[in-house]
Amino acid sequence: MARSVRDWVTEKMETVGARGLALSLTLVTACTLTACAPNANQAAQSAATTQAAATTAVATTTQAPAATTLEHWNASSPAMQSIMEFVSASVDEGSQGYIPKADRVAVFDMDGTLFGERFPTYFNDWLYIQRALYDKDYQAPEQLKDFARQWEAKVLDGVPIEDFDAKERELGPQLYEGLTPDEYADVVRKFKAQPVWGFEGMTYGDAFFQPMVSLVRYLAENDYTVYIVSATYRDAVRVMCEGTLDEWIPADHVIGTDLLYVASGDASKDSMFYELEPSDKLNIAGTLFIKDQKTNKATAIQREIGRVPVLAFDNSTGDFSMATYTLQNEKYHGRAYMLLCDDTARDYGDPAAAASFKEKCDARGFYTISEKDEFELLYPQGVAMASAAETQAAAA
Repeated sequence: MARSVRDWVTEKMETVGARGLALSLTLVTACTLTACAPNANQAAQSAATTQAAATTAVATTTQAPAATTLEHWNASSPAMQSIMEFVSASVDEGSQGYIPKADRVAVFDMDGTLFGERFPTYFNDWLYIQRALYDKDYQAPEQLKDFARQWEAKVLDGVPIEDFDAKERELGPQLYEGLTPDEYADVVRKFKAQPVWGFEGMTYGDAFFQPMVSLVRYLAENDYTVYIVSATYRDAVRVMCEGTLDEWIPADHVIGTDLLYVASGDASKDSMFYELEPSDKLNIAGTLFIKDQKTNKATAIQREIGRVPVLAFDNSTGDFSMATYTLQNEKYHGRAYMLLCDDTARDYGDPAAAASFKEKCDARGFYTISEKDEFELLYPQGVAMASAAETQAAAA
């Protein structure tokens, strides 16, 4: 029995590989068409069409299959499935949901979204307390020590501080006054190496939510430009990302609260009227330039990115402005996802607060992600929550 073209192609794929398939299929088709086609021109046209089809077939056979799940997410996660459906449509030029590469912008909050915030509080805050009170290589001014003691009592025991937000904005930057950018980065790196409060087997540099790291990688692999938009000091976030997220989120894609830098020789600290001298260095002035919070997050996105995101990932009411701004991207039907800190087995979650927060998110049209139900792994493998006794001893 004569072999079919299909049989012949199969044999050739096994013997010469996919690269030679297009040419071989074209040759055999052209020979067949020459014998039966009404004229040579039609045969040539048919052969060319077949060659193009064969080339497409080869490309299809060598293309990696599309991912159906994200690493460290539960396969049944509704949020993961909706994210992947959105992204799959956004990269398909034949889809109504297609988004050109230039407009594929995703923004992430930092603390509580990419990085834990319950050990025992935000990164920025706990760094301040540790540096002011427990860093043996640094002697903080007494006023800053006193504020750090109050702040620690607020974090650990719930003792309120009158006008806390105003005091934090004023006194927080003073702890780093006079440091150069490199010196400040070293302070952050030193803190990153410390063990995490309330956990075993993890430093602050390790304390990223593994499913969210996987999500960032997935978006970058699909030609999304990813930014962090955080209330934490921008230069601290840059250091925090080193070795974990900086492969996909470089330093110039980090937006955050800005410390004011001034020239070391500028006594007036008014950079608009001072010309930098060769001997000058940039130093932290001890004040904030801008606090990246609430609507300031939306204005920062406009100022620094210049495009409305199509995806936003956040975790608190302080992020609602950024999420709302993303939903205003009507051209590409922007989406916002809010992480719920509801896991009490692997984190210091608060299910009641998470449920209340979810209601607020639902009312605003935000998707939600349950840490407890949708994350297969939360922190890196081998990390465990410390016992209550160990946590209290560490705090003491």
